[in-house]
Amino acid sequence: MTALAAAAGAVLALAICLVRLFAGPTLYDRALAVNGVIAKLALICAAGAVVMERAVFVDVAIALVLSAFVLNVAVLKFFRTQSFQAPLVRAED
Repeated sequence: MTALAAAAGAVLALAICLVRLFAGPTLYDRALAVNGVIAKLALICAAGAVVMERAVFVDVAIALVLSAFVLNVAVLKFFRTQSFQAPLVRAED
């Protein structure tokens, strides 16, 4: 019962994060909203694991969060430098 209440609260928070995702004025606001959406989806997945009594969904939730973090760092790096390549020479200040 508690897991269902947590999932319902996560769905409400997910809706708020989705509004922020589409209304975010900058790229960084949208990236933060994507992180929030992924975290809420992982919470819903973990609550589903408790309700269905299957531990495999917890593994799915952890993999979802870790892969989303790596992808988010890659996207932000690309939009900052316009390349995935490491700089060959550091810029002098």
